[in-house]
Amino acid sequence: MIMVPEGKGPRSARRKRTAALLVLLALILLAACCVQDVWATTSTSVPGGTTVGPAQSSPASSPTTDVTLPAAPDITGKAGILINMDGGLVLWEKNADERRSMASTTKIMTALLAIEHLDVREMVEASEFATNTGESEMLLEPGEVVPVEQLLYGIMVMSGNDAAVVAAEAVAGNVDAFVDMMNARAADLGLKDTRFANPHGLDAEGHYSTARDLAALGAYAMANPEFAKLAGTDRIEFPWPGREGNRIMLNHNKLVGREPFVTGIKTGFTNRAGFCLVGSGFKNGVNLVSVVLGTESSDICAQDTLRLLEYGFSLYREQVLVEKGTVLATIPIPYQINKKLQLATERGLVTTLHLSDVVSKSIDVPEMAPIFVDEGTALGAITFTVGDREVGMVELVTIEAVPRPTLGVKLSYFWSCFSSWLGGLFS
Repeated sequence: MIMVPEGKGPRSARRKRTAALLVLLALILLAACCVQDVWATTSTSVPGGTTVGPAQSSPASSPTTDVTLPAAPDITGKAGILINMDGGLVLWEKNADERRSMASTTKIMTALLAIEHLDVREMVEASEFATNTGESEMLLEPGEVVPVEQLLYGIMVMSGNDAAVVAAEAVAGNVDAFVDMMNARAADLGLKDTRFANPHGLDAEGHYSTARDLAALGAYAMANPEFAKLAGTDRIEFPWPGREGNRIMLNHNKLVGREPFVTGIKTGFTNRAGFCLVGSGFKNGVNLVSVVLGTESSDICAQDTLRLLEYGFSLYREQVLVEKGTVLATIPIPYQINKKLQLATERGLVTTLHLSDVVSKSIDVPEMAPIFVDEGTALGAITFTVGDREVGMVELVTIEAVPRPTLGVKLSYFWSCFSSWLGGLFS
């Protein structure tokens, strides 16, 4: 009979395997009890407090081919431009960099500086020098004292040269010092082809601008709410002490108050400049600034401006980028094998885009859901871009709650993982 050494037979091997399995089960139980929310620790934060992981980006949208844009209007002005105020996209131009006399469009800068440096409740006195300026006037008299607010309307609505000089003296002490301020601001704004010689716009040597510079100045000024209010006023009146009636001011820009989408901003005329109009309009989320310089009449100038603005609006369309409640991503749920958490858009997004815009989208969500989360919690976002410009963003929210897993759920999960692993060993 052959003696088998103790611990070397089949029974001993079975005991060792059983012990190993028991140890493994104990480790599984320990892991289920002690495991932390490891899925949440790999995420990063973005502005707004949304917890996200690596971005999941979709391919860029395919460029739209054969886009037919509306025909540009025939503008009689000697120079002009049309831009989107939000971003400065040039939609049309004609001799836009030609230096020309700018007439009373000068007062855009005058009013802007007066708004920035004077209190509208402040009272200012009209000097004899200011009241002798001539041409278009607010009809101020020497020694007349008026509130700055009334003076500002006199500049922008009545296009008063006398009001412009009074404002210049109130801000800087004298016209020459104010002109220096005007040119300094023009330089700050990057208006390289603009130079001011006075605050009112009457023809003078070295007083010029371009359609491009005036569009940039107009867009900048219209971003100031106080300025935009002045520029968009078609009629206003103030008490006129010593006179029987009120001082009634009617806007020289006849499009203001006539066309619902027109928002401003300033007309001008001199013999050298011809008729000029820096215009602006807003429709369906599109902000436009137009410039027409050197027409033969104010009516033609207004017609050119109206055609330009209407043309600009025709270049844009409303587009539904995403509907509310659209499921765009699914992510794994901790301790769940066959179930994933769906993320849907928190709201719909409709925006106005240029006809030639190609929209790309990027979806940013975490690699794994938090260990528990409420329904409606933001866990990611979809971002829409045109080139480098973001045109919209919508948060992605959970469409259901994920409860905190119980010990039983954790044990079931680890047992399923262990069973799959064990099955793989013997398959």
